[in-house]
Amino acid sequence: MRRLTLLIAALVALTAPSLAPAAVETLVLRSQALPMKPFQVVQGVTAVPSPRVDGYVVGMTVEVVDAAGRIQTMNDVMLHHAVFVKALVTDYTCGRFYDYDRRPSPLPAERFFGAGEEHMELSLPDGYGYANRGSDIWGLVYMLMNHRNAASTVHVQYRVQYVTAEPRTAVKPVWLDVANCYANPIFTVPGTGGPGSSFVRTSDFTMPESGRLVSGGAHIHGGGQRLELRNATCSSRELFTSRPSWPEHYPLPMMHEPGPAHMTSWSDRAGIPVAAGETLRLRAVYDNSRPHMRVMGIMIAWLAPGATTACAPTPALSDPLHDPAPTPRIFQPLLRSPVGKVSRVRQTAVSDFSFRNQRVELSAGAMFRWRFVGTERHDVTLANGPEGLASASARQGSFSFRFRRKGTYNLYCSLHPTLMTQRVVVR
Repeated sequence: MRRLTLLIAALVALTAPSLAPAAVETLVLRSQALPMKPFQVVQGVTAVPSPRVDGYVVGMTVEVVDAAGRIQTMNDVMLHHAVFVKALVTDYTCGRFYDYDRRPSPLPAERFFGAGEEHMELSLPDGYGYANRGSDIWGLVYMLMNHRNAASTVHVQYRVQYVTAEPRTAVKPVWLDVANCYANPIFTVPGTGGPGSSFVRTSDFTMPESGRLVSGGAHIHGGGQRLELRNATCSSRELFTSRPSWPEHYPLPMMHEPGPAHMTSWSDRAGIPVAAGETLRLRAVYDNSRPHMRVMGIMIAWLAPGATTACAPTPALSDPLHDPAPTPRIFQPLLRSPVGKVSRVRQTAVSDFSFRNQRVELSAGAMFRWRFVGTERHDVTLANGPEGLASASARQGSFSFRFRRKGTYNLYCSLHPTLMTQRVVVR
């Protein structure tokens, strides 16, 4: 209990300065300094400043900046994802949240905004707002990638459009995720379906109340084709489909398969009507002609509670600023060649910061086991090869995979991509 009290006190101490009453203000807030080593991937959870006067969040964006406030591009330090939470408030779709070590969080937390490489923006229509009290406590779940061969210290900076002097219809954040309730909600696309095939992962959520989804956005990874929101109760009716557009250039070195530059979203006063008891179905659709690792399928929508009729018609929604594009084919190389003699073993240790057996030869059908024995988190992830595989990040425990397909599997730790690599040849 003492530990919990101290954590809450620390969070309160980080709240932003009080605001003078005003109609709308733009608050520019930032996290504490986050040091990064060359080519490092960092994950973490931290308290962040929040407004100290009652009001409504009506818009929000996020970016990575250096100490001088200069925005960092993808070629510098890339925002893989940032999720903002309100501590001590129960999440709408998740009763218990798990951290990067997959341990249950000691505190409830409501996810209310997030963004990644697509730089999703919160933009609520006129008259709506996400209610915030001056005493509310905000936290940040983040993952950053340093693409430079130099140490760097950065901040996650966020701009909050905040209304303090006029009433708004309060909205609730409805966080939909095909791998819900985890700080790193990833899954694997095996890539074994052949040309033109797709891989689909779904999740369902039954609405506890009626209302209208007045705004929403989405997050997928490289290989993603679209993210569909459907009403499974009403003949699987399509409510909204978010589609990606892709950047013209990608950061180098390539530390993971690049994601979209933008995902289509919606913001509409009429909103998408949903009724209590209806089941929302989220469908993450990925290319399955080749593997895609550590991917996600997330949609956050903001619900304005109120009376609606069952299976009400959905208005036409669009994002007029961006056009979706086909999913590009990208080859991800290893950033370091595995070394050492070729071993015919069935298991290896994953330590700080290497695979004990970096070059392995197996027969098709063999099961292989990785044992995590480090003090830091590591994982096993396919860079390229015949079939996708990826473990959760871990400090202890093990991960096993049966190699059924012949070929060369180039593997790495996604948290230490320039240090930890392995090659498994299956004959």
